Amino acid sequence: MRYFLVAVSLIWYSCTPSPQGTEAQTAPAQAPSSGAGGKVLTLSSSESKVVAVGAKVTGKHEIAFPIQEGNLQLAENAPCLSSGKIVLDIAHLEVLDLQGEDKKELEEHLRSEDFFLTEKYPTAIFEITGCEKGTGDTILLSGNLTMRGVTKNIRFPAVFTQSGDKWQAKAAFYINRQEWGIAYRGRKDNLIRDEVDIRLEIVAQ
Repeated sequence: MRYFLVAVSLIWYSCTPSPQGTEAQTAPAQAPSSGAGGKVLTLSSSESKVVAVGAKVTGKHEIAFPIQEGNLQLAENAPCLSSGKIVLDIAHLEVLDLQGEDKKELEEHLRSEDFFLTEKYPTAIFEITGCEKGTGDTILLSGNLTMRGVTKNIRFPAVFTQSGDKWQAKAAFYINRQEWGIAYRGRKDNLIRDEVDIRLEIVAQ
């Protein structure tokens, strides 16, 4: 039986698309940044997007999470950030790669207890706890991600640039959904990968 389970696991990982980007470093929740610094930027909900990509044996799905509100505060040593908070409207998530009844069915399942349980936890929050300059336009951003009632600190690289009066942050990384209590594994013949790709494109001014 043990060898059978190992074989199934190998088949699952060989057939399921690999996660993209950098693995976010995860740690216990930390105290939010103090906020001392420079200009406060307001996020543009229409120009910004947060997309999660979940993979399974038969393929993958892209899920967009609307930004409910958000702000970033530039540090005195910009382009780092001294503080910031982004609130995602998980209850109004949208599956981008399906249409009709398939789209509706998957969206309802994602809102259910198997995944985000949006009736109880309609939002997710990312709150900055630290920022370090990397090379070029890259920063290393740390923040508490609260989702489904669980808060973990994650650390990932992002490219943060200025164009006129607008600032743009882009990042691609992945997290393990199990750490936030999203444990649904999928059907036996169509298992879901634990690692979820996150793609951020944030515009603020």
